[in-house]
Amino acid sequence: MPDTQPRTAAERDLRLLRLDHFNVPVRDLEVARKFYCEVLGGEVVVEATWAGHNAGRVRGAHLDIQLFEGEANLNAYWQPWGFPATDQVFPHRAFRVATAARLDEIIARLEKARVPIIAATPAGAGEGTLVPVSVYFRDPDGNQLELRCEAYPFRKDIQVGSFDPSTQYYPWRAWRAAVPDGGSPPSEGR
Repeated sequence: MPDTQPRTAAERDLRLLRLDHFNVPVRDLEVARKFYCEVLGGEVVVEATWAGHNAGRVRGAHLDIQLFEGEANLNAYWQPWGFPATDQVFPHRAFRVATAARLDEIIARLEKARVPIIAATPAGAGEGTLVPVSVYFRDPDGNQLELRCEAYPFRKDIQVGSFDPSTQYYPWRAWRAAVPDGGSPPSEGR
C-alpha cells in the first residue's frame, strides 16, 4: 500500500508565519539608539538590561527597536568584538521603501548624518526612467543595510551594477562622541 502522507514541509504546510526579529551586533547601545531611532526613525520598545550579563549568565544585552511596520523588530545587541570587513556586502539587512519620495527623505537624513551611501541599480536606463534602486549604507558598527525602492527615477549618480562597499565606511568614534556613555555593561555600584 503506497504511503499517502505528505513528505515535504511545503506539502505539510509547515511554512513560517512571519519575521519576529533579527539581530545586528553593535559596539555601543547608545550609538545604535541614536542611529536607528534618530536617523532611520525607529523606536525603542525594550530597553537593555544588564542583570544577566553582570551575573555571568549572558555575554551582553540588547535594545529592541521597532524599525518598520509590523510586529518584527531589530535587536541591537552589544558585542564589542568581531565586526564586518570593509569589503563585505553580505550578510546585509534589506528594507522595502514604498515610494521614491520616501526614499529621498531617508537619503536626505542619511546625508545630514554624514553616512556615506551608494545608490545602485542592475541596469542603466534613460534619465527619469523608473528603475529598481537599492541604497546601500552602513550603521556606525559597519553592518551593511539596504533600502530598496522598486520604482525610482534613474539619474546619472546611480551606479549601474556592482560597487565597492569599502567606500561606505565612516568613523564610528564620531558617532560615539555624540552620545553619553552607555555602550558597555554598567560597573558595580552604577
